[in-house]
Amino acid sequence: MKLFACICNQPQRLHAALAPVRAALIAQPPVGRWGLGYIQGGDVLLVRTPKGSASPIDLASALDELKTDCAIAQAVREDGFAGTDNTPPFRFRRWMFAQTGTSALDGSALRLLEHIPEYLRRNLKGRTPAELIFHVFLSMLHDEGNIDDPNLPPAAQRRALSATFKLVNTELARAGKEGVKLGNVALTNGRSMVLAHLDEPLRMRRLTVIAPGADGERGERDPSFRGVLFVSGGDGDTKDGFEDVPPRSAVLISRELQVSFADLAS
Repeated sequence: MKLFACICNQPQRLHAALAPVRAALIAQPPVGRWGLGYIQGGDVLLVRTPKGSASPIDLASALDELKTDCAIAQAVREDGFAGTDNTPPFRFRRWMFAQTGTSALDGSALRLLEHIPEYLRRNLKGRTPAELIFHVFLSMLHDEGNIDDPNLPPAAQRRALSATFKLVNTELARAGKEGVKLGNVALTNGRSMVLAHLDEPLRMRRLTVIAPGADGERGERDPSFRGVLFVSGGDGDTKDGFEDVPPRSAVLISRELQVSFADLAS
């Protein structure tokens, strides 16, 4: 199902930057539930719709009336998990997380819970594997003393995410569930962002805005604006202007919006 994540340096212009690619941000039906998370004033805010839809959903529609420099949105097919608490994205303090492709973890979920501190377990509101994996990631940050560091480098986030999936895959193997598709991941602390390409197509596009030209003529790209967009899912979408993220890799976006790639497992 569709997931997108974006980050930029000028919140008031994100809407204009996304305008040329809005078609790639539409989730095709059937949609079981969908949500949008965004950063405003340093807080993580959520707009979540737990009701299904037989019509296409524009995941960026809520951004039309918002000013934000960081957002993650996801649509989910019907999967047996209902309600607002099971609707992505998920949050904890300044962290926001979404993941595609997860299926029931069964007995593995109980063993993963054993790795999560009690104060983090209390933040588990729903029953989805994605929310559980998010809290395993938070536990990895907790173990390193980094969970509340607002300036935690993306490289440190990638290491915690790598450790998370190493543990998840170990527990799946113990349960005889090798090869479970875990989809892709988008996470942010509001100042930086990390994407993980695990099992599904993941594409990236560098966002631009056009400065007004003289006498109504089309202007040129404004170099003061910097932004990047990631889209997971939607094999039928146009690829114009997008580049494929290499499989089994992580994309690291720094606070200065520098983009780099790294092996997820290293």
